[in-house]
Amino acid sequence: MTADQPGTAVYVYGIVPAAETIEVESPGVGEAGGGVRSVVQGAIAALVSDVEAGPLAAARGLRGHWGVLEEAVSKTTVLPVRFGTVLESETVLVEEYLGARHDQLAAQLEELAGKVQLTVKGFYDEERLLRGVVERSPAVARLSQGVRGKPEAATYYDRIRLGELVAGEVEQAREGDAALVLGRLEPLALAARREPPSTRDGAVHAAFLVERGRIDEFSRAVSELAAEVEGRMQLRYLGPLPPYSFTEEESVAWA
Repeated sequence: MTADQPGTAVYVYGIVPAAETIEVESPGVGEAGGGVRSVVQGAIAALVSDVEAGPLAAARGLRGHWGVLEEAVSKTTVLPVRFGTVLESETVLVEEYLGARHDQLAAQLEELAGKVQLTVKGFYDEERLLRGVVERSPAVARLSQGVRGKPEAATYYDRIRLGELVAGEVEQAREGDAALVLGRLEPLALAARREPPSTRDGAVHAAFLVERGRIDEFSRAVSELAAEVEGRMQLRYLGPLPPYSFTEEESVAWA
């Protein structure tokens, strides 16, 4: 089955150097068959698969998308393309996507050659965090004691003030922990990007662009840091990943 046949389309995962085209065993997204293949245009190649035209099953598709990119980055430099990028045919892929962006994508691949993203996320034990806030802040402790066991209506404004104070203390803790993580790991990276935590218990979310040759050194530093903050914050370490946080979005996005 080819992507130019009626009823099929081309799903794009990422861009790799044409000189380093690779075999990808991950099944990818969709059910059209044929697996993941490379479409070469000059110095670059797109990792694609044929899919049935129509909507993708989001959860299954996202897992397939990530699976292809994570396998690919273990073998070569990858510019990840946004999940859900589907083009109507291979002709459109070559002429309007790879051809139009060729020089920009080739330059970005060269800039990121030999580099991967390593992501560190920190999460609080909320109960322990709040207990620590009360212990550190006399104002929080005083208000907390004052509203305990009293009707909400009678303590309405005190409860609002208590919530504001707690939120401020938690944000201060986040800033301190983010500074700790970045201060310890950023010297081992070429670049770092801090992202806002995506959950209420999130402490820190930081992405690091690291040379492949320093992955082991970086991993040891993460392990040491995790042991240091154990009990107060749990670290989750992800990678190697494609450089999601260090790719120019406009260069790989299809509009």
